[in-house]
Amino acid sequence: MSREDPIKAEKDFSATLDEQFPIIEQLTDYKTAVDKYLVLEKQTRQSSDLSSSKRVLIRIVETLVKNEDWDYLNDLMVLLSKKHGQLKSSIQILIKTVIDNLTLLNEDHKKELDLKIKLIETIRTITDKKIFVEVERAIVSRNLAQIYLDRLSDLDKAVEILCDLQVETYSLMPFHDKVEYILQQIELTLKKGDYNQAKILSRKILLKALKNFEDADKFKSIFLKYLIDIGIFEHDYISIVKNSLLLIEIPLIKENNDELKELLISIIYYIILSPYDPHQNDLINKIKLNAIFNKIIEDKKILKLLEIFTNNELIHWSNIESIYKENFQTSSIFKQEINYKNLQKRIIEHNLRIINKYYQCIKLDRLSYLLQLDGDEAESYVSELVNKGMISAKINRPQGIVIFEKVKVITSNSNDKKDDETNNKSKSSGSEINELLNEWCYDIDKLLEEVDSIGHLITKEEMIHGIKQKA
Repeated sequence: MSREDPIKAEKDFSATLDEQFPIIEQLTDYKTAVDKYLVLEKQTRQSSDLSSSKRVLIRIVETLVKNEDWDYLNDLMVLLSKKHGQLKSSIQILIKTVIDNLTLLNEDHKKELDLKIKLIETIRTITDKKIFVEVERAIVSRNLAQIYLDRLSDLDKAVEILCDLQVETYSLMPFHDKVEYILQQIELTLKKGDYNQAKILSRKILLKALKNFEDADKFKSIFLKYLIDIGIFEHDYISIVKNSLLLIEIPLIKENNDELKELLISIIYYIILSPYDPHQNDLINKIKLNAIFNKIIEDKKILKLLEIFTNNELIHWSNIESIYKENFQTSSIFKQEINYKNLQKRIIEHNLRIINKYYQCIKLDRLSYLLQLDGDEAESYVSELVNKGMISAKINRPQGIVIFEKVKVITSNSNDKKDDETNNKSKSSGSEINELLNEWCYDIDKLLEEVDSIGHLITKEEMIHGIKQKA
C-alpha cells in the first residue's frame, strides 16, 4: 500500500547508488542488472529515501526501454506500484517515466501499437482512484482515446475513455490543461452526435473564467463555436446569437475577415429566426445599431432584414421570398427546412403583433387575408401568441371576429386632477413592473451560471471526499 512521502529519510542511499550504478551498467545481461536495481529499490523504499528511490525506478524503466522489453516493464509497473510502503511520489515518477517513453513505440506497426495500448491500460489500472496520479491517468487516457479515434476508427470507445474522467475536479491539473481536456471531450461527443452529453460537458466551463492565461482567446473561440453547434442542433436561435456576438469580439476572429463576415450574416439570420420576447427585441435593436455590421457586410439587402423586422409594418412573405430567394438558397442556415418554416412563422407572428397594435377588432377573414393564411391557421396563430403572452386577444367564433385588448391610456385633463393622478400612478406602477420583469429576464443567464458554478464546486468536494475515504 502506498504512503505519504516522509519529511526525512531514515538513511541516505545517495552514495551507495553513485557507487553501484556504474558497476550495474557494466553487466551484459540487462535482466541481471534489473534484479540488482530491484534490490536497491527495496532498500531505498524501506529506508524512506525518496530521492534515491526515484533514481532507482528511473534506471529500471530506462534499462527495460533500452532493451525493448516492454512486457517485463508492464509486469514490473504493476508489481512496484503494489509494493508495501511504496512512496506516492515514487509511484508517480515511475508512471511519468513510462509515459515519457511511450512515444518510442511506433503506432504504424501493429505489434508496437498493441504494446502501447497494453501499457496504457496497465497505467490506467494502477492509477484508478488515486488522486496523486490523477493527472498521469488523464494524460494516458487522452492518448488512448486518440489511438482509438485515429488508428482503430472507434469513435464510441474513444468517447467512452475520454469522457469517463471528471478532470474539472483534479486539483493537481493546471487550469489550462483542464480546459483543453474538456474541450476535447466536447469535440468528440459532438463528432459522435451526442449533443445532450456535449451540452452537459459544456457546463463544466465558465465563459468568464476563459481569460488572463495563455491560449485563453483560442479556447474561448473554440468553446463558443461548440456552443453554437449545440444551439444549431437544438434550434436555440437566441443562444446562437448571444454566443456569436461574444465570438465576434475575440481578436482572433476579428482578424479573419471572411469568417467574421460569415458570422455577422448568420447573426442577422438567427436573430430574425428567434421568437419575439423582450430579450430578442433588445438584441435585434443592438445589432441594428452595431457599426461593424454595416462596415463588414457588403450586401445591404441582408442588413435591410433588421429594418423589416423592427418596423411597425406588415411583412409580406411573397415579397421576402422573391427579394431574398438567392440569399436563402446560398445560406446553409435556410437549407434546413425547419429554419425556412420558422422564418415564415416569425413573419406571421410579427404581423399579428402589428395587427394587435393597430386594430381593436378585426374579422377573421380579414385577419386571414392580412396574414396570408386560411381561417383555421390564423385562429391557431392567435391562440398560440395569446398563450405565449405576446398579444392579448379574444376570438368570437359565432360573429367571426377577433377582439384585441389594449392598455387604456387616459389623457391628462386639467379639470380632472383625480383622473390624472390615477393615470400617472397606473403608468408608474406598470412601468415599475415591466422594469422588474425585464431585470429578471436579463439576469437569468447570470443566475444559471452561478448555479452551475456552485454545482461544480459541490461535485468536486464530494468526489475528493469520496476518493479520500476509499484511499
